[in-house]
Amino acid sequence: MADLSAYHSALEGVIYYQYPIPGYLRIGGEDRLDFLQRQTTNDIRQLDSARAMMSVLTSPAARILGVFTLLNEGDQIGVLTLPGRSDFIADFLRKRIFFNDDVSLEDHSQDYAQVIVEGPRSSDVLSTLGENLPELDEVSQVDVEGVSIRIIGQPGFDGFGYRILLQNASCEKVYSALANAGAIQLDEDTYQVLRVEAGIPGAHGELTEEFTPLEVGLLKSAISQSKGCYTGQEVIARQINFDKITRKLVGLRLNVPVNAGEQARANDKPAGQVTSVATSPRFGEIALAVVKRPFDQPGAEVNVGNVRAVVSEIPFSLE
Repeated sequence: MADLSAYHSALEGVIYYQYPIPGYLRIGGEDRLDFLQRQTTNDIRQLDSARAMMSVLTSPAARILGVFTLLNEGDQIGVLTLPGRSDFIADFLRKRIFFNDDVSLEDHSQDYAQVIVEGPRSSDVLSTLGENLPELDEVSQVDVEGVSIRIIGQPGFDGFGYRILLQNASCEKVYSALANAGAIQLDEDTYQVLRVEAGIPGAHGELTEEFTPLEVGLLKSAISQSKGCYTGQEVIARQINFDKITRKLVGLRLNVPVNAGEQARANDKPAGQVTSVATSPRFGEIALAVVKRPFDQPGAEVNVGNVRAVVSEIPFSLE
């Protein structure tokens, strides 16, 4: 259940939320760019020190194996994985380092925290901690009471938010500075409600091997259409070039709760799958689902078990 105080602070003020089990890998060596270029969906050669880049590991069938944010750290590339996925990603990548590749991989997940700062006052609050805040997909470095942190601009609940990467030993100072500036800490349940409201794909619901990156809305943020030669590239190219994206992430409005993982049906036929659910203080019972066309259009009706659901655009709105 959402903490109403923190929920309203996310809508009207500023909140901070620490990712559970954050993942942070560092890939080094002379061949690091070529190595990542042949593994993932985005064009790693466009990554510079001021930019953050989302990319995806895909299976031969173009299903999602891992989603991460890449940072150019000079002689290394930082890899921020989804919560709880650092071990899998590290294992996956190590197995693909050839004997003649000059590539190293270190796991620093235990040493670093990742924190999001969101809300309409987030820029004002972070500006009190340091100047030069990043725009979307940009990275800046800030010193807070002698602590060096990196801030990344990323999609958020109201369209834009920030992610902070910092050493665990520095968390207390940074959290204290955020709280003194008026930020409220967000709990896990309230975070999930806000995430579903915003239509942001999550680690355990949408960003899984059940779906391709295109089906959960990652085309613009994580896919380069001009590069090739990575596992799953041919399938993704066909989906784009021949209009083969037959499922889409949508919202569902419901009168009673349903469970994530339940099937959606239309005209007594399978129509999709519920991926995340929430009870929203503003919108009532809502869900995210990956739904087949033509039932992915706003206003279409599907059934989840015996429950009627109406397809909605995401993010959800009161209009």
